Amino acid sequence: MHRHSRKTGALRRKSLIGLVSLAVVSAVTFAQPASATDLPVWDDYSYAAQTAVIEALDKKFEAAHPDVTIKRTQRTFEDLGLTLRLAVSAGDGPVVTKVNQGAKDMGAMAQKKLLLPLDEFSKKYDWPARQSESLLARDRWSKDGQFGEGPIYGISGLAEIVGLYYNEQVLKDAGVELPLKTFDDFLAALDKVKEAGQPPIAMGTAKNHLALHLLAGISQAHIDAKSRKQIDDLIYGRGGSWKTDGNLESAKLMQHWAEDGYFYNGFQGISGDDAVQLFIAGQGAFLVSGTWYFGDMQANPNIHFMAIPAPKGVNHPLSVGGVDLAWAITSQAKNDKMKDLAGSYIDYMVSPEAAVEWAKAGYLPSTALPKDADLDVSPLLSEGLEMWKSLNANDAIGHYPDWSTPTMLKTIDDNMPLLLAGQQTPAAFVDKLDADYSSYLASK
Repeated sequence: MHRHSRKTGALRRKSLIGLVSLAVVSAVTFAQPASATDLPVWDDYSYAAQTAVIEALDKKFEAAHPDVTIKRTQRTFEDLGLTLRLAVSAGDGPVVTKVNQGAKDMGAMAQKKLLLPLDEFSKKYDWPARQSESLLARDRWSKDGQFGEGPIYGISGLAEIVGLYYNEQVLKDAGVELPLKTFDDFLAALDKVKEAGQPPIAMGTAKNHLALHLLAGISQAHIDAKSRKQIDDLIYGRGGSWKTDGNLESAKLMQHWAEDGYFYNGFQGISGDDAVQLFIAGQGAFLVSGTWYFGDMQANPNIHFMAIPAPKGVNHPLSVGGVDLAWAITSQAKNDKMKDLAGSYIDYMVSPEAAVEWAKAGYLPSTALPKDADLDVSPLLSEGLEMWKSLNANDAIGHYPDWSTPTMLKTIDDNMPLLLAGQQTPAAFVDKLDADYSSYLASK
């Protein structure tokens, strides 16, 4: 793991900005609407730091389009999943929205023609020059329901990595030596922290999905990028089985940690977001989740970010992640003028200018930062940028398991509490995931 000082200056800024490797910077352009109009937009930016960025971007877009008013509606991830499809189906939803890329949301809405293909805008604004095809493929759905192929239905503004947050001071107090080089080092560190009287892993399962992030994170850290075809096939619905040694061993570890005091006391009654705040306050040594918490995590300078260490023999481990929920245009865009306005808005949200605003707030943009951007990149963000560069260079960006079927997230949410409470064996837990997947394949 690389260390980063707190020094600022042009040289440091120039070197860090060069870390993002996926895009060629192009000038921001706007398609001008013909008449005054409202643009209804739904997004999932519910954290304070995220809200500040999106509101600033909306104001800049409106300033460039004086006859346009953004009608923003803020939704949580869960609310979007529950309400978006129903609202658009009823003709009362947004024109532009964030949408989860998996089969449950983007896949189902694309099949029902509730989302519009964005290939014309991808070509017009040259999105492939900003983001790699491996990322854009996560927004593709074919006419026959094949994930990863066919038209593009969205594009994302933020990169996401699910990795290992750690509190350097807590680890130092427990006698843990950094950096952690292997998965065995990580396991040994957990034991030392527990012996020192601190909760090793920040966890809350009453809401959000920290347990899913931990399960997927440790499982995919055991997969070398050169052997990623199996997980790719699972996520893209090409076939396979969830009954792997990696998934089974990860479930066993999760159950062990839950039963033997490696999580917060009473973690079942703590939400994921509240667990993050406890971690920021100095309670716990590790937390596995995504870069979307960078803005909050910067409040504690002892917190750093790294990939989950791999076992020996795995040279380029996968890290769960990719991009945040995609910007998409719904069937509410009834005419070409509204479609063009919506396309222009989405293009601005994935522009280099927007990337700068996200980076200023401590978040990891999916579009490259302009070479001349005057940024004081935080130590935490610099760690994320370097990880993003490495993961892309080694084709080591993994997947969210719930993208694999329309019901996988519910299956995991229904069975994870049973696993962690010792009411379900790890083998039975993995069987539930596999049964869900087999049922989905049979229905296609």
